[in-house]
Amino acid sequence: MKVIGIDIGGTNISAGVVEDGKIIKNVSEDIDKDNAVEQITNIIKQLIDSSIKGIGIGAPGIVDSNGIIYEVVNIPSLKKINLKKTFEDKFKIPVEANNDANCFALGEKLYGKGKSYQNLVCLAVGTGLGAGIIINGKIYSGKNSGADEFGRILYLDGELEDYCSGKFFVKNKTTGKKAFEEKNKELFEEFGKHFANAVAITVHALYPELIVLGGSVSKAYDLFKDSMMNKLKSLIYRKSFENLKIDISDNKDIPVLGVAALLTQKVL
Repeated sequence: MKVIGIDIGGTNISAGVVEDGKIIKNVSEDIDKDNAVEQITNIIKQLIDSSIKGIGIGAPGIVDSNGIIYEVVNIPSLKKINLKKTFEDKFKIPVEANNDANCFALGEKLYGKGKSYQNLVCLAVGTGLGAGIIINGKIYSGKNSGADEFGRILYLDGELEDYCSGKFFVKNKTTGKKAFEEKNKELFEEFGKHFANAVAITVHALYPELIVLGGSVSKAYDLFKDSMMNKLKSLIYRKSFENLKIDISDNKDIPVLGVAALLTQKVL
């Protein structure tokens, strides 16, 4: 069964034709935040043919069971758009939509680091902080995919996301990419101390078997791991710390594979 998976991120759109858990054709573009529906339509046109049986879409926001996206992050042209109806009307094939972090978690469970685990949390650390939860092998997202918005938890003078994503580096008048290129050890050590709180919240709330980190900032894990782990020792129970398993997503195709699985797997 061939389907199209479309992962809408904060800065780019990745899409691909997926068959048997593999991407056989792909497209990636910087997102046009003011004309996202038209851009997604054009991307689908590049990938679709008569063999395609459905389209999956992952988006950074709250997506209800009808496919309507609310509270979309940084993409004004998608707010309150019914993704499912819009693209079913355009292409006359089934469409499924969900939060992008949920799709990331689904991809890790089926094709990545989470294969051997029934309970895991995936933290997408990029432009913002997203989370996807797998409980007993299935996505848990609460009503309207809004249960896992850890980044919106109040923290210091703002929200956890302000200190545990790329926003932290912007607050410090740089970018995560630049800080990584410069190997800014001091800044990443500070980031790690803040990020420890995101991990601690995850452990205290869900105590998963595994936490998987993805997103652009996770590529700098070696620069903030030590300060994060040192801080965590004081934040969670000793036994929890001893049992803590954290891994890094290492398959760039996981988000698209996870989106495609909305159509091909019975895991919702």
